[in-house]
Amino acid sequence: MSTGGYTRTYSVYSPDGRKGPLPALFVLHGGGGKGRQLREHTARRFEALADKEGFLVVYPDGLNKSWNDGRGQPGARNVDDTVFLGALADSLVAAGRADPRRLHAVGISNGGFLAHALACRDAARWASVAAVVASLGENVDCRPSRAVPVLMVNGTEDRLVPWDGTEVRFLGMSRGRKLTVPATAAKWAELDGCQPTPVRSELPDRADDGVRWSLESWPGCKGGAEVLLYKMEGGGHTWPNGTPYLPRLVGRTSRDVDFEVLVTAFFRRHPL
Repeated sequence: MSTGGYTRTYSVYSPDGRKGPLPALFVLHGGGGKGRQLREHTARRFEALADKEGFLVVYPDGLNKSWNDGRGQPGARNVDDTVFLGALADSLVAAGRADPRRLHAVGISNGGFLAHALACRDAARWASVAAVVASLGENVDCRPSRAVPVLMVNGTEDRLVPWDGTEVRFLGMSRGRKLTVPATAAKWAELDGCQPTPVRSELPDRADDGVRWSLESWPGCKGGAEVLLYKMEGGGHTWPNGTPYLPRLVGRTSRDVDFEVLVTAFFRRHPL
């Protein structure tokens, strides 16, 4: 499709035998990738769930393999990816394929930063978002029009998007500034009108992978929203259960949680 003066590409997986409009899950790749690569990296597990539960899986492509997520570093700076994804969502809604009350986004790294930005900038459109190994870009003006359900998952040993760090770095180069992971979750809890103190719980340590999971959840959010922070103690800059790659650079990949099932259940709980 053409938007903002650029030709943009994407693919859509539609479950067989399901009539629209259906919920739509936008899956946003990381920097240097494309939608089809994240599709394979996740072993098409979202598509298996789509067949079972009946939703669209949308794989958009960033321009030049990156997203303009508000950090000021990645992507072409005159490209508004919020507008692109909104236009893509509108086209699917207009075609009767997507339900406008059930548009959701999940992204990893650069795509996760963009998921946060979507919730900040276009809360009236996106029902909920999830961000993997990402936080909120420092330059994002975050003033959502409503309480947005937000799910985060981050690793404590992530060297690219450090848990307590305020700078994204890759191969020794700065890739923009950000809030820390705890500060991002606390910011969303504040924006969503949640109680300030989270409830912490441990998840079962199912795999011998050097990673343990815990959950911090903020109760009492406005409008039934949730703010969830899944902490991968020992985890790296990786998608849970993703195909391992460059472990010396990105760190450990967790096998403890059926992550796509978890994310899909979160989205199901939160239509507009």
